[in-house]
Amino acid sequence: MLFKASQFVDILFFPFALFGLESLEFVPEFTQTNDFKMDFPYSHSLVGSIIWSILFGAFYFLIAKKKSTNGKRVALVLGIGVFSHWIGDLLVHTPDLPLLYGDPKFGFGLWHNKLATVGLETIVLLLGLWYYIKQTKPNNNLGNYMAIAFSIFLLLINYLNYYVLPPNHDLLSLTVSALVTYFVLAGLASWVDKKRS
Repeated sequence: MLFKASQFVDILFFPFALFGLESLEFVPEFTQTNDFKMDFPYSHSLVGSIIWSILFGAFYFLIAKKKSTNGKRVALVLGIGVFSHWIGDLLVHTPDLPLLYGDPKFGFGLWHNKLATVGLETIVLLLGLWYYIKQTKPNNNLGNYMAIAFSIFLLLINYLNYYVLPPNHDLLSLTVSALVTYFVLAGLASWVDKKRS
């Protein structure tokens, strides 16, 4: 759930763009990292991100309250996970993140430097792995290595995405591939997580 939470606004954005609620324009070499010029007030504005965070956490709480003794705490963490995406985007996006709609828009533009972007994402992933390993214990021998192997796999996907794969300028296929990737990776993360407690 936390894996989905941290990508939730992107899970919303691609269908929103596909159906015309938001827009994604492909501008070659818009940044060193991608060709995306985006307008996304509903999924990626500061106010929108706060609303999605509350809704995601509330939805989890309503589903989990009968099954979990710490549902409120988990719901809060999931809500923070959703909002964390906006903080990460603030660092890397060009100034395209609105408060609600229109100007002013924010973004520090790290996407203009591919190496710095990859470096930051790698550091965040490795810090997350370190924290996860410190807070959990393996259930078996496989549990000792799967989180590390999964993190290496994520780094490989990031490398391929930034340095090998050609840009995709077809919104439908980009939406499908993005959504499939998000949910497959979340499924793998869940499988890895079951190896630790």
